[in-house]
Amino acid sequence: MATLQKIRDKGVFLVAIIGIALLAFILGDLFTSGNTLFAKSRDKAFVVNGQVISTQEFADRITEWESFQKMISGQTSLDENTSQQIREAVYDQMVRERMLDNEAAKLGLAVSKTEINDLVHGETISPLLQQLPFFLDPQTGMFDREGLMQFLSTVNAPVESLQPEERAVVEQYKSMWLFIENMVKYQRLQEKYTTLLANAVMVNDVEAKTTFDLSQQNADMAYVMKSYFTIPDSTVSVTDQEVKSFYEKNKNAFRMNVPLAKITYFTKEIVPSDADFAEIEAQANEAYLKLVETANPASVVADYSDMPFRDVYLSANSLTEGQKSFVESASVSDIKGPAREGDAFTIYKLLDKTVAPDSVHLRMMAIPDASMAGQDSIVTHFVDSIFNEIQSGKSFAEVANSLNPQSNGGDVGWAREIDLAQAGIDVVKAAFSAPVGQAFKMTVPGQQIILQVEEKTVPVQKYKIATINMPVVVSEKTSNNVDNELNQFVSDPNVSKNFNELATQKGYFVMPDASVSANDFSLMQIPGSRQVVTWAVNEKKMGTVRKFDITNMRIIARVDQVYPAGVAPLQEVATSIRSRLSNDKKAEKIISDLTAKNLTSLDAYATEMQSNVDTVKFVNFTTRNITGLGFEPTLNAFSAYAPLNTLIPPAKGNMGVYVVNVLSRTQGTETYDAKAQKDLIQSNNAYMLQMQSLETLKKKLKVEDNRYVFF
Repeated sequence: MATLQKIRDKGVFLVAIIGIALLAFILGDLFTSGNTLFAKSRDKAFVVNGQVISTQEFADRITEWESFQKMISGQTSLDENTSQQIREAVYDQMVRERMLDNEAAKLGLAVSKTEINDLVHGETISPLLQQLPFFLDPQTGMFDREGLMQFLSTVNAPVESLQPEERAVVEQYKSMWLFIENMVKYQRLQEKYTTLLANAVMVNDVEAKTTFDLSQQNADMAYVMKSYFTIPDSTVSVTDQEVKSFYEKNKNAFRMNVPLAKITYFTKEIVPSDADFAEIEAQANEAYLKLVETANPASVVADYSDMPFRDVYLSANSLTEGQKSFVESASVSDIKGPAREGDAFTIYKLLDKTVAPDSVHLRMMAIPDASMAGQDSIVTHFVDSIFNEIQSGKSFAEVANSLNPQSNGGDVGWAREIDLAQAGIDVVKAAFSAPVGQAFKMTVPGQQIILQVEEKTVPVQKYKIATINMPVVVSEKTSNNVDNELNQFVSDPNVSKNFNELATQKGYFVMPDASVSANDFSLMQIPGSRQVVTWAVNEKKMGTVRKFDITNMRIIARVDQVYPAGVAPLQEVATSIRSRLSNDKKAEKIISDLTAKNLTSLDAYATEMQSNVDTVKFVNFTTRNITGLGFEPTLNAFSAYAPLNTLIPPAKGNMGVYVVNVLSRTQGTETYDAKAQKDLIQSNNAYMLQMQSLETLKKKLKVEDNRYVFF
């Protein structure tokens, strides 16, 4: 009772404590949720029409594509360049999917399951499926419908009765098929959308006939060209006001979808020091003494060299330059080295010489050993029976094809001793000593083989060499010394202000005012340097200096300026604008000066323009790329409309000023087909509209690319 009374007396106090505790719990949960919500609000890899794609969703798709790429290529890993290309492809695909979904919903476009089924099983297989390597016949390189059906049969197979390893393969195939099916769907939806756009642009009879006629009218022209690059920039003047005026009128041409950073940087390559070379040289001297004394050179090579010992003979054509130089004058048991060759020390010992064929042409059949105990005799009996067929007169190729129709008669091709070394020295000796045309049996780990030598090359001088190659690598001490030096540079209190001066004093070659876009794969194509780009475009404090560790290299960079996405600032594009305006003024000057000369022949123009008369053939109005000149619409127009054998006054082109004489026109022999011509123009329009529509939709749906913040 006393206890109960105490609780009653303290009731108000206890309620207050419990209330505070509950409030703390609620507030704590609120703050935690707030942080989570804040993090989610910032987790935008990119945005399409207000739809946020998170970094996780983007990363998951990248993983899918990388797995797909590895499967179709047979690679177990991807290089940096391939990975970057996949990231861009994934971004483009995910943006395209969302834009198509948005537009298709408004237009009533869709790809039904029945349609997808027809693209997979019907008469017209999806072009995407027809291009995938694992649906192609390995012999013909053509699409193999049966191969596709077998793949789908595996995908749809029940997994309950399968072994774990088999189940994992089927699940992997299922995942891959979902990936492929999604690609098929959106490729078809893209076709429908593009077709709709293309059909909205009509091709009339006049356009079709005019385009055809112009494409059939080919001209041969003689010309003289004065390149803008041959005129000094000092001969014309482009004012700052002219540059600014051009910029203001053409701002949309300078729009950036992602931020741009300006940085100043230098690189420091991490290379072996003198101490590193001295250490390896000392070890090489040890290896030399052991190689002199040993009767087993293979063990010394194994202990010291980064290259394995091969107990084979090699012809001079198979030797490195160092080995070849050594054997030309060496006797058996001679040793050369240790000698420094680049960043390595090498030692050579000539073990033997012989005269023998450099290569043999082989046929082979391999039969795996028994997987279960007690079956060895069965396999041996089977091999013997095959071998006896050959001995009784059947051709090796015929027997090999009866076992495996895809074996090409067991033809292995030409092989040197070094090519057969992995199979074992016994195989090497047998192959190079066996008579031509005589089959023989051998047992190697894991299988029994039957071989036959079809041909041998003419005997040549061959050498057996023990080679010790000891590369000099950067030691941890050397790497630490470089890092300590650079860390001191970065920590200098004046490094931000005096970056160039301090770096130059240290002997570093500084790259000032370098531009990096947020979507650049790397800095100046330096492998592994994407991290520099990501840091630079996200840095908030200008003048910040940072060191980046890259394999065998360090990069020290300072952020000078970051420009947000939008129209590029004038100072960033002023140089290119000035160059363009300068060329325009050079063209005016060249034309004015030439016109005043009243010249009457191409040769006279060539002399005055300090150039030569040249010719181009088979140019018509639709030629997109003129041999030796590129895209020059001025010449396209002359090819179609200029009078024949008449000197045309100087005219402005993309590369320079041209003076042209149309020598002749020939009419093509093709017959006009109105429908085919319209279809061709329609196809060209479809491609153009597809490209333009995607860019237009990106602007309309306000695609926001924030990948640079995270990747």
